[in-house]
Amino acid sequence: MAKDKPVVGFYDLTGCNGCLLSFVFNEDEILEMARHFQIKSFRLIKELKEEKQFDIVFMEGLVASNMDLEMLKAIRAKTKTLVALGACACTGCIPAYRNFIDASKYVAMVYEKTKEMKDTQPLPINKHVAVDYYIPGCPPDKKQILDFMKDLLLGKKPADYDRPVCFECRLNENRCLLDDGKMCLGPITRGGCDAVCTNGKLECWGCRGPMPDANLPLISKLLEQKGFPKEHIKQRLRTFAGMMMETPPEPKPIKIKPAKPAKKVKLVKKKLAKKKLAKKVAKTAKKTKKAKAKPAKKTLKKVLKKKALKKAKPKPAAKKTAKKAVKKIKKAKKKEKTAKKTAAKRVQPSKPANEPAPQKTFKAESEPQKKDKSFFNMIKGRFKR
Repeated sequence: MAKDKPVVGFYDLTGCNGCLLSFVFNEDEILEMARHFQIKSFRLIKELKEEKQFDIVFMEGLVASNMDLEMLKAIRAKTKTLVALGACACTGCIPAYRNFIDASKYVAMVYEKTKEMKDTQPLPINKHVAVDYYIPGCPPDKKQILDFMKDLLLGKKPADYDRPVCFECRLNENRCLLDDGKMCLGPITRGGCDAVCTNGKLECWGCRGPMPDANLPLISKLLEQKGFPKEHIKQRLRTFAGMMMETPPEPKPIKIKPAKPAKKVKLVKKKLAKKKLAKKVAKTAKKTKKAKAKPAKKTLKKVLKKKALKKAKPKPAAKKTAKKAVKKIKKAKKKEKTAKKTAAKRVQPSKPANEPAPQKTFKAESEPQKKDKSFFNMIKGRFKR
């Protein structure tokens, strides 16, 4: 029975291994599938063993180095059916977006120390070898991989899903995200994912690739009418399936500068830091208008005036001493007044009870004379008694 089982292998090139994990997530079903398949190579489950021949190979990732290319050609030569597993293998996905970027922006990250690791143009696997089947998605659904394997086991030809994401979205009774002002690519993207993103109110980014009859000019025109800029629409279309929608420009040869000595590295870093600061200052200067620069001068003048006044004013310690001196003088004056009042009261004699109070006169000259007469008359009356 073991000889009748098809020999299966799971391999990966440049990628994140998320597509291989999608198969591993079928925890209960893997044991049942192992009864019908001989899984001879799977790096995440068992050690790699070189087989002379494979019936089915699932290949994840894209070609981004010489090592990837050698491995892909070697496996293609000894397998009957090659299946591109995931968005990187099918369309190039996000790593292939580099084909639309100027080489000067990523030269610093290129690795060319060994021939095996030498950087190459990132492309999906069908650009180098013949591919029999495609399982798209980032990552593909775990049930989709199982259904695909069952069809191969039964001798059926796995069919591609021929309806867009919008069809599944409507079946799930979701509100159209284009009406909510989101850049959704559901109308042109191949379905089969059960609209998992739009079910969670996240717009479709097109990870499963475009439909064969996708009308790209129409969708871009519709998105422009919704208010999205042309550049943003281009970037969104290129993100996951740019290699399938347009031909990228021819890659220019990358010239890598020789490594600088260790002593000069610090100086170069300092210079770069200074340049960055200079750029930031220049940007802020451009943003600030001339009208805002004038009041800034006034505020500077005010600040300078305040500083000058603070210098001219006496120190807080001198102020306290001056206040204490003033308080002492006031207290001394009060004491003098009280002493005079007490002295005047002692000098004045006590008035008799029966004697009427003297009448007040408003003439300043006659008042002291009257006071003297009344005083003497009072003494005379006492002596007479």
